[in-house]
Amino acid sequence: MTGLIFAMRRVPQFLAALAFAVTAVVMTSPAPASAAPVTAPAKCPAFELSDAVKEPLVFHARVTGPGKATKKGGPVVYPVTVVKALKGVTGGSSLDVALNPGVCQKKSLTANEDYYFFVQKKGDTILAAGSAPRVEEYTDKLQAEIAKEFPDVIAPEPQQVSFSEPASPEGQKLVEVAAPGVVLVVFGLLGLIIVMILGRRKSA
Repeated sequence: MTGLIFAMRRVPQFLAALAFAVTAVVMTSPAPASAAPVTAPAKCPAFELSDAVKEPLVFHARVTGPGKATKKGGPVVYPVTVVKALKGVTGGSSLDVALNPGVCQKKSLTANEDYYFFVQKKGDTILAAGSAPRVEEYTDKLQAEIAKEFPDVIAPEPQQVSFSEPASPEGQKLVEVAAPGVVLVVFGLLGLIIVMILGRRKSA
């Protein structure tokens, strides 16, 4: 009986020791790894035209409508019309361009605004891809720089040659009409003088 009572007294001590050991194991066990959030780098790569023009599709286009997301977190597709085809597309064609949702990409495009696209075609999708920006807003400065890359496609604007009109068109017309009459009068006077001279000689 005494042995049973002694054993019962030791059970709580054993359970307390076991609980302490389990707590120590749990506290020292490494926490499960959690997915790190995707954040933008400290400095996104700058736009480099010499690198961008190497893409297979290069064109100047106007966005003709709002963008539509293909799926949550996926690319946003914009309808565009090609204004100037530089490489890989046809001028005047209507295309759907998927804007890459990357952290360093342009987040959205504005309807009825012009942009330069330096993009790739993956299957049926035209994708503005890559880690560097691949869509740039249209500016005269960018246009001039791209003209250096594609001199055969973007020709310089021809100089306009203007011709000044006569100060008085009516006076000019009057001179043109009167000129033949003046010539006839001169010839008539010369003929009259010759006739008079010949008449005098006959009389003499």
